[in-house]
Amino acid sequence: MTTTPAAPKPAPEARGGNVAGRMTALTLFTPIRRQWTWALRLGFAIVPYLPVRRHIIQFNFIKFVRWVIVDDLDGEKLHYPYLFFESNFDGPWQHYIDAFAYVIPADIRFVWGRGPGFPGPPPAEPLKAWIAHNSMEGGTYYCAHEDLSTRQIQHALSVTDAFEKLQRDARGMSPAEFGQAWRSFLTDQQSHL
Repeated sequence: MTTTPAAPKPAPEARGGNVAGRMTALTLFTPIRRQWTWALRLGFAIVPYLPVRRHIIQFNFIKFVRWVIVDDLDGEKLHYPYLFFESNFDGPWQHYIDAFAYVIPADIRFVWGRGPGFPGPPPAEPLKAWIAHNSMEGGTYYCAHEDLSTRQIQHALSVTDAFEKLQRDARGMSPAEFGQAWRSFLTDQQSHL
């Protein structure tokens, strides 16, 4: 008797309706063990001043990200404090979670590991299931360029800045100098075009 291996389970889905153009929104509302709230508050307060801040900035597909600790709703004290997380990014949320799970797992464990039921990365699949379970339908979110990736916008800004500099510098150039400056501009910016 032979048995065929079970087909791999597809990645769980987060709540629908969180996609606009090439952008996806992810919203989580997860409980925090009360005894760890102080550590998260301290961490969120000092991270902007530490090199660890670069961990999240290295992902150039992120448009927006924020965390907020919620202790009460409309003046009503909650049984647990909750971590409210929002992010907008390029591409499907499963790829976003893969990047976090394998590139900065310690950061992820610090932020969400203070809550009950957190599976901790890596691997990414249990984390994806936990996120799918805890995700919420986004009410509204905004992006000025939903059909452009963050990388495309960064490239466009680089070309614009360099072209504006070329325009300023060109006012005092001879035709030969401008020709050289134009070739240098194209060479320097070709990876952004």
